[in-house]
Amino acid sequence: MLKVDDVQATLKDCEAFHGHLCMGQVMGVRMAKKGLELIAAEDIKDLIVIVENDRCITDAIIMATGVRLGRRSLKFHDYGKMAATFVNTKTGQAWRVASRGDSDNGLPPDQARAAALAKTDAELLRWQQVRVAFGPGDLPGPPERIVQCSRCGETVLDYRDVPTGQGQADPLCRACAFGTYYQPFAG
Repeated sequence: MLKVDDVQATLKDCEAFHGHLCMGQVMGVRMAKKGLELIAAEDIKDLIVIVENDRCITDAIIMATGVRLGRRSLKFHDYGKMAATFVNTKTGQAWRVASRGDSDNGLPPDQARAAALAKTDAELLRWQQVRVAFGPGDLPGPPERIVQCSRCGETVLDYRDVPTGQGQADPLCRACAFGTYYQPFAG
């Protein structure tokens, strides 16, 4: 069964991976511990975690659970929240775990971390059972579908293409359909 047995040892691993120990690491490990307890996944293959920010808690959750973006067991929805949803893909059970948000502001960082570690789950976190629907291209495993963008020719995996209305043979990648986050360098 997946679980975080030793919070202090996990935090040491987090610190080595992340580069420093901070409140986000503490929150991420505590969230992971609670989330794994709630969904009772027995194997890493049965686990998907959806994180809601791209900060320290994400690195802690990666270290505490073993989920990875490249394994498709880690999903990112940028809500900017200190929260994560833990899904047992075998049972379909899902729980969203979030920070209560009433951290010990004003305490020095070491004292704030110690205070957070001393709190009970109910004092530090809130959790609720949720439903999460995954599409056929969202689950771990080999790509469900592979197409080429009809404009740029790049490969598009797992239904992330945009139909043009001209049939299956003319899909566009999202970058060609909606624009890119980057601009070509014209130096």
